[in-house]
Amino acid sequence: MTGTQVSTWHTEAACREHPGLDFIDPTPDQAEQCRAVCAECPVREQCLADALAAGEPWGIWGGLDTDERATLADRTGAPTPAILPAHGTNTRYTKRGCRCSTCRSAHTAYERRRRAQRRRGHMIGASPEPPATPSGQDTLVPAI
Repeated sequence: MTGTQVSTWHTEAACREHPGLDFIDPTPDQAEQCRAVCAECPVREQCLADALAAGEPWGIWGGLDTDERATLADRTGAPTPAILPAHGTNTRYTKRGCRCSTCRSAHTAYERRRRAQRRRGHMIGASPEPPATPSGQDTLVPAI
């Protein structure tokens, strides 16, 4: 699927006919019901392929839960399902490249705190004493 192409299989998915089933966070009983719906679904393969390609971390897609998709992803080289850090965290900004305003604000706040700590450390001018080696001889520890 290209960046401008949108999957249309959703309109034919059998799960659309079962709004009472929770495919995202099902109970064990619901999970079995969801799998039964998926088993008869005409677009099961497309559903599973999209979930694998996206590394979908939640629910039942194409009849497989997160653990089963992770196993399949390992075998096929697809992205492993992973829960992304929440929006509004520095980790989401730096490691996942999210540039939403909430994540940018979190990154800005993180950088301000980090720089303030560095300035306080430099203004004090006292670097910690290097630890002594077991033999009693001092070793040089690079300043961080």
